[in-house]
Amino acid sequence: MRKAIIIVCAILGMIVGVAIGEATSSMTYLKWLSIGGEVGFTNPIVLDLNFLKLTFGIWCKISVGGVIFMLIFAFVSQKITRWLKL
Repeated sequence: MRKAIIIVCAILGMIVGVAIGEATSSMTYLKWLSIGGEVGFTNPIVLDLNFLKLTFGIWCKISVGGVIFMLIFAFVSQKITRWLKL
């Protein structure tokens, strides 16, 4: 349970960090937060069985702000789970 909470908080931290990086990309002194890239399939893999169509794809955007906030959220959630004794 404790590891799941830390992982969920780390993912939320990545989402918040990428959003903040995108929001501050026009500011000259905070532009470095939006430096990063995208990883994944640009065209998803499609399996068409005539009666069932499955689409597989994964895509992730990583930035400096996302990594920083992911680490912050993971560290804070670890401290909170210890404090709550989970």
